[in-house]
Amino acid sequence: MKPITTFTTKSGREVQIIEPTTEWLDEITRWTNIIAKEDTFLTFDPGKVIIKEDEEKWLKHQIVCKEKGTGLLFWAIYNNQIIGSVDIHRGSSIRDYHIGTVGLIVDQNFRNDGLGKFLLNLILEKATELGIRTAILQVFSDNETGLALYQKAGFIEYGKLPDGLWRKNHFSDDIFMYKHLLK
Repeated sequence: MKPITTFTTKSGREVQIIEPTTEWLDEITRWTNIIAKEDTFLTFDPGKVIIKEDEEKWLKHQIVCKEKGTGLLFWAIYNNQIIGSVDIHRGSSIRDYHIGTVGLIVDQNFRNDGLGKFLLNLILEKATELGIRTAILQVFSDNETGLALYQKAGFIEYGKLPDGLWRKNHFSDDIFMYKHLLK
C-alpha cells in the first residue's frame, strides 16, 4: 500500500490516505458494517448487514469511476484499518457533468480530530483537478458537527426538505449544500 499522502490528526495520530483497491475488500466490508450498526448520519439503512459480494461490486464500480474520470474515492487508514472515507462523483449527463456529489464518513474514534476537514479539503482539491465546477452534498439538520464543517469549508445551503430524513426514531430536515470550485 503506497499512500497518496499522510495526515497527522490533532491528537498526533498519523493517518495514511490511499486510493481503493480490491486488496482492501475484507476491511471495507468490516468497516462498513461497523458504520451501519452505529446508525450515524448516513443515508444507507442502519444496521443492515453488508455482505462481501455486494461490497465487492460497489468497490469495483468505484475503481471504474476513477478510471473513467467520473469519480474519486479515498480511504483514511490507521493501524491497517479504514477509519475514514471521502468520495465525489460527477453527474451522469452533459447537463450536470460539472457537478460532483460529495460523501464523507469518519470513524467515531477519529471525529473532531481534524480528519474530516482534511479529507473534505483533499477531495475538493482533486475535484478541481478533474474539472468539477460545483460540489454538492446532503446533511442531516441535526448533524451539527457536519454542518459546521461544511459551512467553514464554504458550502452554502440551497435547499431544505423538512422532515426529509429518518434517524433514531425522529425526523430531521434534509439540508442541501453547494460550493463553487471553479468559476
